[in-house]
Amino acid sequence: MLDVVPTPVSDDGGEAVGRPTRTVTKPLLVTLSHAVEDFALAPSRDRPMAVIGMFQRFEYLEPQLDTWARIAERCDGGAVVALAGEPPALLPPGLGCVLLDDGEPAAREWSVTVLTPRSGAGVVATDLESVDGGARSLERGRMFGASWSFRHSDAHAELLRLRRLLGPRLGGRRTGALDEVLSRVVAIPGTATDRRYDAAADRLARSLSDERRRADAAQSLVETYEPGAERDPRSGLPTRAFLDRWMHGSARGTLPLGLVLLRVRGLGGVGHRHGFRAEASVLRSIAGLLHGPTGATGRPVRIGREEFLLVLPGLDVPALDGVARRLCESIGGLASSYPFVPTPTHGAVVRTRRRPLPLDALWAALDDSAGTGVVRLPG
Repeated sequence: MLDVVPTPVSDDGGEAVGRPTRTVTKPLLVTLSHAVEDFALAPSRDRPMAVIGMFQRFEYLEPQLDTWARIAERCDGGAVVALAGEPPALLPPGLGCVLLDDGEPAAREWSVTVLTPRSGAGVVATDLESVDGGARSLERGRMFGASWSFRHSDAHAELLRLRRLLGPRLGGRRTGALDEVLSRVVAIPGTATDRRYDAAADRLARSLSDERRRADAAQSLVETYEPGAERDPRSGLPTRAFLDRWMHGSARGTLPLGLVLLRVRGLGGVGHRHGFRAEASVLRSIAGLLHGPTGATGRPVRIGREEFLLVLPGLDVPALDGVARRLCESIGGLASSYPFVPTPTHGAVVRTRRRPLPLDALWAALDDSAGTGVVRLPG
């Protein structure tokens, strides 16, 4: 999958028409955001300046607080961030914050927009709530529909959109600072159609995407031959250590994940009763069945002696239930190949935006289910 894929774009009443939207993974989006932040911090006498950033959750803004403290110093009230979730306990002086509701479309946006009377830049993205399966972690694989521009007219249009979108929540001081910048915008002949800066930025973005994919593919290949603690030697499946690393940095309330937890009763005693080779053979057969429904984006994990977890981004609860029931049936059917090794299986499923993952709740549901069927948990 390409990180940068041109797709159609439509006018929503605020964004500049004609700016191409591309599918990008989060590492490229973060790099583009840093580039726009550097644009804001570059020495210039072109003032006043307004900068608005939308970061979904405070966890994603936190590593950049020092940068945004310096941006706020230069904006005289015109620096604002918008976030969903819990309000930040502490923000740099001069940096305004608008709290978004989880359910509103703005909570899925990621953007940084800079505007002065004579210059502007921005990156604007919407969370697609899907994952690039080739990425080294879930967070690195998150995909967004994004556009970016270093044209004054595009930044002007985007700041107007954000001014309307955030409205009264900006407060009097922030609204006044943004309106001051907007009122001083100077029309510069020829810049509205000048796409040379964007062409250069697009080339850099493609190069960064290619490098990211090559690096992830190379690291994954190394782990195939040197699996270490992240791969169970008997089943060949990823382990809890892999899951912890793959999930690292994922914030509550963002990407929805489908979870299927399966328990194969009695599997933990197969080695003792029938020997190592029988246990390894059964485990490899189970692993083969678990890989079926995961596709390119999901991951199967051996999470206990008898427990296996499937992480399936994007699936709804009925689909998860169907996956779990089919796997219970197919794993249970292995007894026909291993007549002395019964493999009765039951499961629990949930679709969740919670972090950490609600594994304890899934585990408890298996304990309470009397060893039959599939239990659905509320998200």
